[in-house]
Amino acid sequence: MIKDKIKYIGRFDFEDPLGPKFAWSGSSIVARFYGKEVLVTLKSFGSNYFNVILDGKTIIQGLHVEGEGKFTLAKNLDEKEHKIELVKRTEFYIGTVQFLGFDFGDGKKLDAIKESNRRIEIIGDSITCAFGAEGDLSIEYEPKYDNAYLSYGAIAARKLNAQALILGRSGYGVLRDYEGNIGNTLQSLYSFITPENEGWNFACWIPQVVVINLGTNDFSFGHIPNRKEFTRAYINFVDKIYSKYPNTEVVCAIGPIIDGEVLEVTRDYIKGDIVSYFNKNNKKVYFLEFNHQKEEDGYGISYHPSLRTHELMGEQLTSKIKEIKDW
Repeated sequence: MIKDKIKYIGRFDFEDPLGPKFAWSGSSIVARFYGKEVLVTLKSFGSNYFNVILDGKTIIQGLHVEGEGKFTLAKNLDEKEHKIELVKRTEFYIGTVQFLGFDFGDGKKLDAIKESNRRIEIIGDSITCAFGAEGDLSIEYEPKYDNAYLSYGAIAARKLNAQALILGRSGYGVLRDYEGNIGNTLQSLYSFITPENEGWNFACWIPQVVVINLGTNDFSFGHIPNRKEFTRAYINFVDKIYSKYPNTEVVCAIGPIIDGEVLEVTRDYIKGDIVSYFNKNNKKVYFLEFNHQKEEDGYGISYHPSLRTHELMGEQLTSKIKEIKDW
């Protein structure tokens, strides 16, 4: 979406005339400008972090925003055309952020480049959000170690010259959350723009591909969910997605953390029951199993995928989407 020459990628709430609000991981604000500097004013309702990308290169890793402030993103640049991108690293539940505008000093804002018409929606849990990907097993979790910009979905989207919309929530699943609480599911959050606003208009952003990577938390602590309950809930969610995007193609993914019996049962439920069900009903639903993470590629916090593992997952997802789309 482009408004006032600024490109917004993700779910944004434009109700407040002071500026749009957003919360989901990977939400991006992009602008082109002519000048030598760029500043941004943001108001964060939580402890959020951002990556700042200038002319295709990351220049700030982990800009911390808590409360309201004006931040210098770049200065003393060559006076010419530049592209600035601000990407939310942190998760939906960490808190909403309000964008209050760029300041280009003596420079000027330029027209936005036309958006790619390739769109991928990625639905998942902490894996999809790149939870703790910049940490390791020795580190206690803090939001600064998340990096949605380097998540597998964001990587695949850049490789495919596509926009990515990430809908991920740590701990949530298909039927229950990591701690076993029934109802803490991604389906329950699917219509939200921010934690305070459930009014997303699905017609304003229609993806050609939806990737779902859910189930890891349903099987936490060795719990094996009831087959009928799990498959019914998953199928109902896919049906809901198709009710919003009738012509989309869906990739049902698993991995890369689970193994052993849990992996076998998850594969059986999702590939054997769910994907087969939709294929029999002439829906374009596909299965993707991410390779199990390896010790030599490192681990993020609490055995979450490392940055290297996200890179490999991004390559796998890119290949899968190329199989099903002419991209």
